[in-house]
Amino acid sequence: MWEQNIGTFPVDFTEHGNEWAHHLGNAMGGGFRRISGTDSHGGPVEMGPPLDDSVTSILRVHPHPDGISCTVVGDVGTPSPDQVDPWRTGARKAMDEIGHHQQTHVWDALVGVSPSAVQGFHPLGQIRATDVGPLALAPGGVHMREFRGQDRVDSQVITIFRSFPIVVTGQVETYHWDPVVPVAQAQLRRLCALLTLHRRQLWEPRTLPWPQGPDGSVLKIPTSVGPEFSSPHGEEWTGEIPPGTGNWRLPLWVLGAWKRLDGDLELETALSAYYEAVRLGRRHPSLSLLTFVAAIEGVGMRSVPDSMCDCHPECKHRKGVAEKRFRKALKTVLTQKQVKELAGPLYDQRSHTGHRGTLFGSEQVLGYGGHAGPFQVNPYFQFEAVQLGRLAQVANDVLVKVLSEPAVNPDHS
Repeated sequence: MWEQNIGTFPVDFTEHGNEWAHHLGNAMGGGFRRISGTDSHGGPVEMGPPLDDSVTSILRVHPHPDGISCTVVGDVGTPSPDQVDPWRTGARKAMDEIGHHQQTHVWDALVGVSPSAVQGFHPLGQIRATDVGPLALAPGGVHMREFRGQDRVDSQVITIFRSFPIVVTGQVETYHWDPVVPVAQAQLRRLCALLTLHRRQLWEPRTLPWPQGPDGSVLKIPTSVGPEFSSPHGEEWTGEIPPGTGNWRLPLWVLGAWKRLDGDLELETALSAYYEAVRLGRRHPSLSLLTFVAAIEGVGMRSVPDSMCDCHPECKHRKGVAEKRFRKALKTVLTQKQVKELAGPLYDQRSHTGHRGTLFGSEQVLGYGGHAGPFQVNPYFQFEAVQLGRLAQVANDVLVKVLSEPAVNPDHS
């Protein structure tokens, strides 16, 4: 094996490395057969060989104080101009291309109520077209039907779920489609978290982000999904919106939340934890409770700062303030009596799950109730339906309240 350093290039490893690699691939004949990502310490990245068979060497890219350091590596023989020079030329050309290929990429995706969600209090209907942050939301215009089977292969149970999906449109300014996807997915996740918080039902992205074509959206909304069954009356499912279907609109706190979350990482983290807790609820109720508590603690962080231990003047340990934050956040939506009744038992269960791995819900029997019949008490009902259900409602109220209030200063004072 041989190595040949071809120089250092003024390219920011983290900020512009991906774009530089994209342009390098084009310069080397259209791409690479393999590319490995950087490790947790920031390097190296390996690219190659190029799709052009004339070059069999690879390029190893290390972070450098002046940008990136590039080394050509070959398997056999010694360095030769035909294996080294194309990399040097391509690296220089790719550096010169950075920032000159920016364009607006418009994308569409579908979001909707998760088929696993239990229908909540709010009636379903079509959303009124609106903007949330950088995203445009529009009704899908389809009453979508889905057939869903059970997870177990021995189950013959099929459920039918109907929903009114929403078309989401966004745009990203960048050099190629590939960097658009992670940005769009992050935006879709935040949107679904806000919709879940508002509607008290689990909302999820139902498609990947799709690039718009020259004539606009290419997103297709199916009228029916899954293994279809013929109707006993012979009607064909058309996906038409039923007469009398209502429209719903988003409240002002949702419309203003995007900018608020952009400037408040703690609140963004708390919302994300709430969303994960809702997603965990069906399969992992014990972890769901733990995560709801974490979301509430995240709101409490805003008014209960870290505190150093005062056992002696030189102690550098921090005091445990997590439960204090939990109770402080609860007080924003509950009376002192309600906090006292709720906080102790829930926090104890959270601690048992977080520190011992104790499970309180039906995940112990693979998510199924496990009770023998109507004359026996379901051992998981109290935990899942009563305690977890109450905590989910309170976590929702805590987050809605803070998102509905005027923004505070970054120090939350």
